[in-house]
Amino acid sequence: MKPDEYNTMFSVEDVHWWYVALHELVLDTVSKEHSAKGRLSILDAGCGTGRLCMLMLPFGDVHGLDAYGPAVDLCRARGLNSVVQADLNIEPLGDCRYDVVTSIDVLYHLWVENDIAVIRKMFSALKPGGILILHLPAFNFIRSLHDIAVFTRHRYTARAVRRKLSGSGFVTEKVSYRIFFLFPLIAIFRLAGKIFARRENKGGNHSDVTLPPKGINNMLAETLRFENRLMAAFNLPFGSSVFAVARKPHSRQLQDP
Repeated sequence: MKPDEYNTMFSVEDVHWWYVALHELVLDTVSKEHSAKGRLSILDAGCGTGRLCMLMLPFGDVHGLDAYGPAVDLCRARGLNSVVQADLNIEPLGDCRYDVVTSIDVLYHLWVENDIAVIRKMFSALKPGGILILHLPAFNFIRSLHDIAVFTRHRYTARAVRRKLSGSGFVTEKVSYRIFFLFPLIAIFRLAGKIFARRENKGGNHSDVTLPPKGINNMLAETLRFENRLMAAFNLPFGSSVFAVARKPHSRQLQDP
């Protein structure tokens, strides 16, 4: 992600419809783990500016890491002292340390050399019975100038995410697309922007992250909140993102054939 994108994220993350609805979805999953297990040990792997870390603090001990130093500085500006600068490609995450690992829009990044190796590292870091919460951009055909700005290496399908998780030892509990109702508009916007930029021979300098007027922002947030409720009952068939929850089996399950 370009450096100025972190500042943009920090300035809008608390209220922007996209972040608000996504964080609520993640928190709902973490809350259920907290209800079942009590106080949790949590790692946000690729924590960005730290808003999700802050939101998860009521559920336990939250640790974060991010490869970009200025992002860690923004976390510190939020008062988060358990965030460190570290590269997921090489950083040891330990064994059986965490009840929950979150990785929100990280594995797609150009800096991630091998997404499966990182997933397996997260698997090892989880305690038996722990969960990994993943969020990733979907469908390469809507790759656009936004992806240039945020250093996208690859956009995923739900099937590919499920395969990578299962192949790494996880039991998948939820793999669904998100941003379902808005997907046609997003696809048109992204594809049109790519065509016009090509005609004008312009490169992409900025992401799509801008804060719309309050009324529109609230309407978009409510649309995604409705999607969140739908996802509790079934998986959505398409969308611009993939959301996944996967569990590390207990030891006795790992030994089963």
